[in-house]
Amino acid sequence: MIPGLNKRVLNFYDLMLYVALVRKHLRLMVLLVCMCLLVGLAVYVYSRPVYFSRSLVHVDQLALPVDTDSVYHDSNLSSVISQLKSPAIVERTAQRLGVDADYRTIYAKYLRDLRIGVSPEGTGLDVDVYAYNSSWPARWTELMVDEFMKAREEEREQYRANITKSWGEVIGEAAQKMDASLDNHFNYVDQSKLVDATIDMNQLSNVPVELVEVRQRIQRLNEVINRLDDPTLDTVAKLSLIDSVNAETQLSIGQVVGQSGSTGAMAGQLPFPDTMPMPASTPAAIIVPETASTPEWQTLDGQQRRLQGEIADASRIYLPGHKKMIALNNQLDEVRKNLNFEYVSARNRIDLERQSLIDQENDLESKLPEYQAINRKYARLQENNQLHDAGQLAWQSIATGAEKYINELNYVQDKERINLEYSGVLDLNAEPVAPNKGKLALVSLLVGIGLAFLFPFLIEYLDFTLSNMEEVEATFQMRGLGIIPQFVHGTTTPMLVGVGGENDNHNLIENFRVVRTNLLAMGTLSKTPHVTMVTSAMPKEGKTVVSSNLAISFTQMGEKTLLIDTDIRRGRLHRLFNLKKSPGLSDVLLGKALLDDALRPAGKEGQLTILSAGEHLESGTELLSSPKFAELMAELRRRYERIIMDTPPVLGLSETSILQAHVDGVLFVIWSGRTPIRTMKTALDILQTNGANFYGFILNRLDLSSTANYYQYYYYSSEYYHSYHSLEPA
Repeated sequence: MIPGLNKRVLNFYDLMLYVALVRKHLRLMVLLVCMCLLVGLAVYVYSRPVYFSRSLVHVDQLALPVDTDSVYHDSNLSSVISQLKSPAIVERTAQRLGVDADYRTIYAKYLRDLRIGVSPEGTGLDVDVYAYNSSWPARWTELMVDEFMKAREEEREQYRANITKSWGEVIGEAAQKMDASLDNHFNYVDQSKLVDATIDMNQLSNVPVELVEVRQRIQRLNEVINRLDDPTLDTVAKLSLIDSVNAETQLSIGQVVGQSGSTGAMAGQLPFPDTMPMPASTPAAIIVPETASTPEWQTLDGQQRRLQGEIADASRIYLPGHKKMIALNNQLDEVRKNLNFEYVSARNRIDLERQSLIDQENDLESKLPEYQAINRKYARLQENNQLHDAGQLAWQSIATGAEKYINELNYVQDKERINLEYSGVLDLNAEPVAPNKGKLALVSLLVGIGLAFLFPFLIEYLDFTLSNMEEVEATFQMRGLGIIPQFVHGTTTPMLVGVGGENDNHNLIENFRVVRTNLLAMGTLSKTPHVTMVTSAMPKEGKTVVSSNLAISFTQMGEKTLLIDTDIRRGRLHRLFNLKKSPGLSDVLLGKALLDDALRPAGKEGQLTILSAGEHLESGTELLSSPKFAELMAELRRRYERIIMDTPPVLGLSETSILQAHVDGVLFVIWSGRTPIRTMKTALDILQTNGANFYGFILNRLDLSSTANYYQYYYYSSEYYHSYHSLEPA
């Protein structure tokens, strides 16, 4: 993994790790740089030489009435540039140079690139030609301009001929269509009944408006009649309500009305065509001033209020039975009777008007179908008349436009809107401009350096193995109990501590002392490590050597220690101590040997006892899960102060999960730089599912010769202790 990847600030420690990373992949980086330089050299040697020229083309533009963008698409210089680079012009220019080939072949074998841009002054074009043939750049631009002007002249002549022919046919056809359309139009007007339809339409044009007005009046009268039935209203209020609805239909002085009584001009009347005579006007009437008069009920209402006031004044003087009071009450009753009579008369008039309006509504509704039929007939006749007129105008417009276009073409047939003039070569190199030796070398070097840094970092980023103790602790939330460096010695036998003077390594002894101390410290936090399982995720990660050296380290404390090989399938613990395979654990569980015969001493002082795997069997799972094994473990717990159990790997086998019930905790061995993260995660999940108590892990076989590991774990190396030993006084 890349160091410092998840950190926000780059510190000196990360810088040193990056230096170590570069040192680790230095050979690969140098190889990549050299490979890119070789590729650049090959390109330089085998690529075809490219010759260059820059020429100037002067441009004159003349606005013409016909030669517009719709004809030649050359309203600006950009369109001219695109035409100069078109396949047709390129092929014609190549033919002038003696090459008869298509566009793709020309660019593949003869012409590398053609760049055309507007000159800084804006009055011309700068043409850059890159060709594989040394003679092409000097002649290409002049021939290209010549072929461009010839192609435009040919195109213009062909265009004029085609337009003259096609538009001439259109003009003849348009003349025939106009004559036929004019004859049809006059025949249609004479034979149609547009005049009669117009008269009928004007006679019935007021029907929808009058129907709407009548319905609105009926609705208003219905509202008033409904309110008149309200018992809370007195006679005067009802008469006032009737008078208000009558006032809505009163006509103002000087207002003009038709025969039907509707005001204003005839609503919905359609205009007459220019060729049709106007119908006679509808008879009308003018409202003249009348003598203003007050309604009778308002006079009676005034008398009623006056009498009510007199009665109120007289009641303060006279008793109700007084003759004056009786006279006033009789007058008040008479006034009220007249008011009631006025209300009845007004109510009858309202009812009569409502019935008259209903009859009028029915009459108007009966005329609606006739009005709609006349309206559709009139609209259809008007539309046909307009279509005749529009068709006539369209053919006239086509003929006029065609004649104008042909005249303009004849006027400008020998004129050109865009004129290009070759002005000469500005820059011409006799030597090839590509490949550029210096530029190619620089690009190759930069690409090589980029790849040299990219590939090592990519390799490290894709490295999902475990090689850093802090990384493992952060990933799996498990404490690291120590590291075991990878020692290189002369024999193929794994190194054990304290079993032979020449094999003793004080640095290795100190490493396992650190593991032992951290293991005991973790035991104080959970369970005392009386029986400790040493396991790993996969085979050959060094758990047997680690468990053996850890057991030896406990014996150096003076503790009576037992080392058990529980890998009944293929245990090899006996090989490390030069012991016989049998009798061992499987023999004891099968009853073929006694426990005391299977327990064999090892080491210098006999403090370490070995219980080998015994006879190799494929039924190890059944033996380890038997009650006899549980009884055996109980007996061994009573005999020994410390028991280290070397087990099979977790993945693929079930023995480790079965042994969880017989141990106090698990010590996990990780092969530095080899154990994948995903593999360890799977193994830990299996152990956690079976209730494992993790003391921590050991990072085994850590290569201190690696710069990154040496810098980080320098204090684990022998040089660290020797450096301090050399400082002691003699």
